[in-house]
Order: sequence, then structure tokens, then C-alpha cells
Amino acid sequence: RGGHRHASSLLSAADRRMPMPTASRRRRPAFAAVVGVLALAIVGADDDWDDGAGDYDADAAAYGGGYDDDMGGMGGMDDYGDYGGGGGYGGYGDDEYGGGGGGDPTPAYEVLETLEAAEEFFAAEETEPIVVGFFDEDADADALETFQSVAESHRYDYRFAYATEADVRAAYKYAKSAAVAVFLPKRFVSEKYDKPKARYPSSKLDADAVAKFIAKKSIPLVGQKTWKSNDRYDKARLPILTLYAAIDLEKNGKGFDYFANRLRKVAVEYKDTMLFNIGDKDDFSYSLPDYGFDDKLENKKDVGVGVKDGDKYYKMDAKFNVDNLRAFVEQVLAGELEPKIKEAPEYDDAALDDDDAGGLDDDGGDMYDGTNVVALTTDSFDAELAGKDAFLEFYAPWCGHCQALKPTYKALADELAGTDVLVGAMDATAHDPPAGFDVQGYPTLVFKPHGGDPIPYDGDRDVDAMKAFVKQHTSFDRVKEEL
Repeated sequence: RGGHRHASSLLSAADRRMPMPTASRRRRPAFAAVVGVLALAIVGADDDWDDGAGDYDADAAAYGGGYDDDMGGMGGMDDYGDYGGGGGYGGYGDDEYGGGGGGDPTPAYEVLETLEAAEEFFAAEETEPIVVGFFDEDADADALETFQSVAESHRYDYRFAYATEADVRAAYKYAKSAAVAVFLPKRFVSEKYDKPKARYPSSKLDADAVAKFIAKKSIPLVGQKTWKSNDRYDKARLPILTLYAAIDLEKNGKGFDYFANRLRKVAVEYKDTMLFNIGDKDDFSYSLPDYGFDDKLENKKDVGVGVKDGDKYYKMDAKFNVDNLRAFVEQVLAGELEPKIKEAPEYDDAALDDDDAGGLDDDGGDMYDGTNVVALTTDSFDAELAGKDAFLEFYAPWCGHCQALKPTYKALADELAGTDVLVGAMDATAHDPPAGFDVQGYPTLVFKPHGGDPIPYDGDRDVDAMKAFVKQHTSFDRVKEEL
């Protein structure tokens, strides 16, 4: 989204991260069980790890700037930029927000005190990467403290857990020295193409280096594009190829696998220069025009393939098959195709008079005083949203983008007045955004379904586009009928 970054959000970025669903975050020691025969087979598959991590210490010295070529994984990511330590990915989460203000009371990691607890942890979520540490509580106290620090900083980016019990560490073959292992999302692992886990190559942990390692090793060869995984892909600083189709992992997992298997045949050849994922075309219908899919792939069997490289978007015009996909990737990387450049978001053509375009009123009131836009504060936020969906703007009064959006946002509030959708706005320079909302630019627009996870809005800044987004994501059938 266009707009400004502000220092306060950068300073608190480590505390404003994408939350995991409540069900997957349990407190110590009520954490249930993990590995079983299957998980143990996955975790302990590589016999060469039995000797501990001591031999890897020399390689770890390179992690301050990049990884050695023999580290495997996705590659091509030597310039980590924002990956380190307290950084991480922005995003949105569920109702149990963390960070900002007083902080999230839920733990950033689970403690695996039994093999059963480990089994449950691994089985609880198959579509997200997980990070597990193995430590002797006394001998590895410093490493454990570093691991906990990384988990706190990235608590909403990954699922973290650690084990100190000797039998758990032995079962996973990490009994000799401190170890941190990153596990790819099990649902997207291909036995032929993916290494399901990667061990940090040192028993001595450095927070920044561990964070970089996790970021690099948590992306499968072909994964799923979701609102939650988007930031991981964007932060990798590589072109991203996305296949858009009607995707539903629960109802039609074979449909996803059909496309994934074909993508992998090409992705394996370009894993160092491009990332590959699959997204549901309905969930991301608002972004399809960026590539040039102006019809938004409306027919059920329509499939679209595009590459995003910064603000450059490429569309594959040929029919989807492996040969055409490979040719398309080669053309993109060779610079042979003309990209579509994503322009700044479009705003309604409304006259921006002093009243509409201004920030604070003369009496110091909020920017939307006297309109149907509900002014939100840190104290009133939960009460105002109770029982409703909400379209939310976090703004700065001095922000030109926010001022330009004001007429459109007022019109949206007028259109949705009297429905179960609240249109609200918070001056993020005067109030702390609720923890979990990663407000690093102005304006930040988010749709929050009642009882659901916040969904970032990056579509066009016009009333019809915003209403369509509301209709797509509302939790109320009556709102869909009204719209």
C-alpha cells in the first residue's frame, strides 16, 4: 500500500506480528503431544545428524551476511535485509492480538515435555512451518535464552517449541548439543524435491543468524499463497510465480496437488532465482487485475499464472502445462516480456476541498468528525467492534494519502451505514493500534470479520472495490444479501 512509514511502528515491529490461531497456542505445560512413528521418522531421518552440531560451527560464521552455497534450501537469498533478529514479517492475526501496548499474554513457544506433547505439536498444523529447539537446560542455558528471544520476536510468523527433556531430545537424535531445526509445512513437502527439515549449523546461537536461517529454510519448493504466508514470500526478495485456481485443501486436496506436482517440475530448475506458490483465485480476486487478468478468472475451471517481481507483473498467456510454464519462466528471467507496472492505488475523483482533505479539525477533533466513520481509540476499539464486522483504517492526520482517501472512506461508511459492518478509523499517531495489527504505513486498511482473522486490504481505493471486498469476506449472510 502506498503511504508513509513511521518510526514508532518500526521500533515496535517485533511486537506486532501475525498471531497463530488460539487453538495452536497452549500454555506450558498443558501442551499436548507430538511425534509418533511418522513424525519421528521425519525428524530423525538423516543419520548424519547423530553426531550433533559441533562440526557446523565454522560454517555459522558466514551467517551474519549470507549462507554458504552448500547449505541447500531455497538459495538465492544472500541479502537478508529485514530478516534479522527483532525484525520479521508484518501481518494480521486473530482476536488474540499480541505486541504493542501491554504485549501478548499468550506464550511465544511451547515446551515439549513428553514425546506425546511433541507428537501433538507436529500434528496440530500441517500448512505452516515450525521451529523446534533442543537444549540441555543447564549446559545450553545461553542458547535456550537466545532461542526464546527469537521466538518472542517472531511469535506470529512461525510456530515455535523447544524440548529439554533427555528422552525427547534423544528420540529426535539431538541429545549431544544444542540444536534448532526448521520444518517445512508438512502438507506441501514433496519427498522427491523437498528436504523436510533443516538444522541450524551450529550449537552456538546468534539471534540474527537464527532468524535469517529460519526465514530461508521455511519456504517449500511449492507452497500455498495465503494472506498469512504472503509476507514470507515478499521478504525473500525474489520474483514470485503464483498459479491462481479454485483451491480448497480440505474439500479437494487432489486439485492442489495436481497443480503443485506440475509446478515442481519447473520450480526445481529455478529454485535459486524464483519462488513458486498456488493461491485461491477467489481469495485473491482483488489482485488478479495487477497481472492483467481483468476477467478475474471468473469461470470455475479458469487457471491463471503470473509472476510478481516488485511492482512488475507478468501474465502467462499460453495454456497451462509444464512446457509452457518453463518457457514463461525463462522469458521472465531473461527480460523478454513486457511487464505490467502496478500503479499507486486509484482514488475516487472527488474534490478535495479544505474540509475533506484536511487532517485535524480546528478544535483538535478526529479527521472523520461528523461522519458515519466511527472514530476508534485504544480504549474503545473492542467495544465498538463487538458483534460486528469492521472495515478499518489506521491513518495519520498529516498523511497526504490518508487525506486523499477521506472522501471515498466517508462514502463507504455512508453505503454501509445501518448494516452489520462498522466502518472505523483510528489516528495511529495519537492511539496505539491494537496489538497484532502491523501498522507500518499510512493508510493501513484492514477488514476484520466478526470472530475471524483480520484481512489486509490492498485493492483499489474506490467504494465499489471496497464493498466487493466486504461482500467476499463478511461473516454475515445478510450483509452479502444487502450488498
